Amino acid sequence: MPNPLISLILCSRNDSYMGNSLWRLETSINLALINAKNANFLEKLEIVISDWGSEIPLSDVLNLVPEAEGKVKFIHIPPSVAIKEQKDSKFPEVIALNVAARRARGEYIGRIDNDTIVGREFFANFDNLLAKKDSLWFDPSDAFMFIERRSIPYRLSSKSYPINYVSNYIKTYGPTLKVETARTWGLPFWWSPVGIMLFHRKIWHESRGYDEKLIYWGWMEGDLALRLGKKHLLIDFKDIAGNFLYHLEHYPSLTAYKDRNGPATPRQKNEPKIYGLSYQVNGENWGLNQENINLTNYQPNKGFDHSLNNKGCSPQISLSMRFSFYVCNAKRKVDLLRLNLPNFMQTSSSKLRVKIGKLKKLFKLC
Repeated sequence: MPNPLISLILCSRNDSYMGNSLWRLETSINLALINAKNANFLEKLEIVISDWGSEIPLSDVLNLVPEAEGKVKFIHIPPSVAIKEQKDSKFPEVIALNVAARRARGEYIGRIDNDTIVGREFFANFDNLLAKKDSLWFDPSDAFMFIERRSIPYRLSSKSYPINYVSNYIKTYGPTLKVETARTWGLPFWWSPVGIMLFHRKIWHESRGYDEKLIYWGWMEGDLALRLGKKHLLIDFKDIAGNFLYHLEHYPSLTAYKDRNGPATPRQKNEPKIYGLSYQVNGENWGLNQENINLTNYQPNKGFDHSLNNKGCSPQISLSMRFSFYVCNAKRKVDLLRLNLPNFMQTSSSKLRVKIGKLKKLFKLC
């Protein structure tokens, strides 16, 4: 089989992290496959899932669409290896993702979160861009390409709806969903939560991937961007391919982003380091190359009725779900108002005082 154009890599575990984690993972994988098929991209895609330390492997519990056969691969890192490698970390994403990157076959390898849906438009746009890459102002095979993600509200994602309702929600509200961006705080685009981080396979292997010392939370993409920026262009790829990455939110709507490393998910943070970084930081064993870890192709569950994910809802259930979409959207707007009202009032008050001061100064001059 020829190598695919893109390998999507992600890491996860068979647990209940932040609620319905298995539903979020299934939904993300299934919709990525369906969207790729609708973009005539399925034959150019593989999805590699690094299953970090699950007692019962993810491959045994996920029910994926038929398109997953031959396209989805699992790498199960057994608990004995995971516990040894993660040290005191709860979940060392850098190592888990490197495991997948090392074994991915795609010409380009794109890292996504395990609850991020890749839209049809991304696959179509990327395919078109690569077809005319000679007309681009940069060489895609020599660039770090990054796209921020849009957020599907918690009020919807917490309901664990069938995938066709999630798909319809994206079609209806996708262009208006909030982009999660670090630019809000005056930081570069690559400091943002990742929608997709994509670059050529040769760059993954030359740089040896994520710094495997960053086993805690955060900064892993920032570190990689600065390291790869020593040799390659850092591209804000959404300006070229668009924002068609959708994150299934797992924090309640009234949780501000700055508070998301709090009591709900206590975890140690990686300390950002800006200067003195090396392009290559890991040894030859990056991605657990010497461990006895193999890829397993997804085997469809023949007894699973996939119509339940698409068209198997009764008219009454269908109507109630559609009605709940409008309710969820309305409540989301109320949540955003409650969350942002104090800052809005403070900003408005400050602007008003400035205007009053200018008017007073103008009257004194008169």
